Amino acid sequence: MSYIYMQKLANTPKIGTQKIRGVSPSEITKVENKLNIKFPLAYKEFLLLAGEYTGGLQLFDGHSTLDMLSHDEVLGYLKETLKGNKLNITRPFWVISEYGNFDQFTFFYLDENTENPNVWGVTYRGDDEYYIYPLNKTFSEYISSTIDKSIHFSKYGY
Repeated sequence: MSYIYMQKLANTPKIGTQKIRGVSPSEITKVENKLNIKFPLAYKEFLLLAGEYTGGLQLFDGHSTLDMLSHDEVLGYLKETLKGNKLNITRPFWVISEYGNFDQFTFFYLDENTENPNVWGVTYRGDDEYYIYPLNKTFSEYISSTIDKSIHFSKYGY
């Protein structure tokens, strides 16, 4: 199968000993309908390849699978974390992966009107201060660089 945005991921199904596993198109549609959102094509391609298990991809160590990120309890926890940390993201967005109970996470906005949105990060600055910053990469560029870093980590351990 050919992909527009995730061909590099399709060509790298295994990093080290860990193999990615995707979800079905119907699982993606089910989540979109449940949450009344539409994922961009680049992310849908990612989900088809690695939405069930991200394998050796060095994303954040927390939640990164479609099942977990769309789980009501996880979404509720994200909402409470944002509110508790006074982090006001007013535009619709989707978390790509998170670390430390959403102390850090990557995301993209769902309203960019593009099939390959820009990726943003949220991190804890200390003194109960969080901030949003651009990664200056589209989703496909982000995954491509993550693949490169993950292969390096698999070979050298750093």
